[in-house]
Amino acid sequence: MAVTDLHFVAGALTPLKRGIRFLGGAVDDGVQVDAAAAAMVAGNHTHGTFTAWICVPDNTGTYTIFGAGDANAVEYMHISVEAGTVWVMFVDSGPSTRIDVNTPANSITPHTLHHIAVVQDADILKIYIDGILQTLTWTTSTETGQWFDDLDNIDGAHIGAADSVAGGAALTQEFKGYISDVHIWSGTTSASALDVTQINEDMNGVTVGSAHNIWSLNQTLSDTGTGADDGTAVGDIIYSDFCEFSSRLTFLETVPLAADNVSITCHDGVGYAYSILGA
Repeated sequence: MAVTDLHFVAGALTPLKRGIRFLGGAVDDGVQVDAAAAAMVAGNHTHGTFTAWICVPDNTGTYTIFGAGDANAVEYMHISVEAGTVWVMFVDSGPSTRIDVNTPANSITPHTLHHIAVVQDADILKIYIDGILQTLTWTTSTETGQWFDDLDNIDGAHIGAADSVAGGAALTQEFKGYISDVHIWSGTTSASALDVTQINEDMNGVTVGSAHNIWSLNQTLSDTGTGADDGTAVGDIIYSDFCEFSSRLTFLETVPLAADNVSITCHDGVGYAYSILGA
């Protein structure tokens, strides 16, 4: 950037959510929820549904929404955004990849709020984006019914990062963007596998049954689900309101600005900002 460079950003102010902003990068950031994963393993859970609201700033990285793993062996699962697709992966303690599956290219739009749902029911794994069932591309489908019962040694989990390094404290695939309203239904029957009507209800803010874990990530890391596994902040997580405009403003394609003049205006539901980098 040079002196007098002008930076301009514009975007919609609605819809608006409140959650956690993850900056990505080399520093380990996430919300540790180890007990949630351990409880699902101990309960021999074979069915489940994971939902969350997300917003990513680009379609170039791999950003894990929820990851769980074993501290002593290569065994893990993660639900991620990978280059504009939703990516789900299960690796058992063999280690052997059992599930490796993606939604279609560009199914995630940068700076846009998306509702993500991953459902496991009777060996049928489904992924919904904004309430719409996705056509999946399977790289590996050795055991399509994998859930926490199949990952016997998992003892750690994070919102916003993957626990994929056996025996190491480092997290991987740290999320970049925003996450809010993380819900997990998990159990031993199909009651934990939401159908399309229930997924749309969850997307519209309706309480669906008794979720095992509920983290609103709205100024709190408390779990209000039946699992009651409160989260622990790791690294620098930031509570934030977010929409298209705030996402674009936060994740400018250039280096974060130290500007002499910044102006932000709003008009007809659109936010506008410009800054001038001074001497």
